[in-house]
Amino acid sequence: MSTHAVEAALLVEEFWVPTSGDHALHVTQVRPAASANVPRLGVLFVPGLFSDGRFFLGSQVDGPARFFVDSGCVAYVASLRGHGKSRWPARRAWDWSFDTYVRHDVPDLVRAVRARHEGPLILLAHSMAGYAALAALGLAPDAQAMLSGVCTLSSAVNDYSDGGMKKRVQVGFSSAVAGLLGRFPAKALKQGPWDEPAGVMRQFTDWAPTGAFRSADGATDYWKALGQVTLPVFAGVGAADVFHASPRRAEKLVAHLGSARKELVVLGRAQGLSWDAGHFDVVRGERARREVLPRVWSWMRQVSPPA
Repeated sequence: MSTHAVEAALLVEEFWVPTSGDHALHVTQVRPAASANVPRLGVLFVPGLFSDGRFFLGSQVDGPARFFVDSGCVAYVASLRGHGKSRWPARRAWDWSFDTYVRHDVPDLVRAVRARHEGPLILLAHSMAGYAALAALGLAPDAQAMLSGVCTLSSAVNDYSDGGMKKRVQVGFSSAVAGLLGRFPAKALKQGPWDEPAGVMRQFTDWAPTGAFRSADGATDYWKALGQVTLPVFAGVGAADVFHASPRRAEKLVAHLGSARKELVVLGRAQGLSWDAGHFDVVRGERARREVLPRVWSWMRQVSPPA
């Protein structure tokens, strides 16, 4: 564990969360230095495929998480196993799947952050981490009870209902390459800074033809698990994000949730934005900081009890 000040206004601390297989998940905590002991809204950020905590934190603590810290929140910016500064076991093996994120990484992060944070806590996840988080909370009621709400951005389970032949080719190619190498070489192919194991890519290929959303052994139907999610949910998707998380598939994801308070927001010109947002710029960049993140922040304040 280490603590330091990036600048006078911020306190930054790193810690690691033990999880299955002797992995330890890296978390960076960022909070306003002023009134450091005052209970505040906490936000747990979980990045998606091929990414790590820098997606939200930025290289100089100037990424999307900074907006929420400047608004008075405490940010807990996580990296999943095998990503960023998360620690590997003594024997490195790309031996996990999407199910591992659902059953272990996400709930263990929620429990660890809840143990540290005194005020209300919201989970904010991007892309794959969004639907992994929702499935995880449906299967782990204790972790769900620790949160005030969940925000997903650019999250929708992949199938072949849109995206055309390009998607079929890319999903099949990714799974085949990962199967040959034991992992998908995202860094070498400039898809992101971190590789993903073959087990993760194989599940995407398994789901896509039929629109399934299930564990690798077929025993757990994640669509059904989503019905056990009763927290408030804000699901934001970019109007131009057809390939990764289309509004139509995001609507399917939200429809399966058991929440009485769930909101799907398509983010584009038709909804008053200055541009049709895509998969990444819906959360990153100056336009997102001005036009999207304030909407998310407003929702967070509505669903969080007073600290």
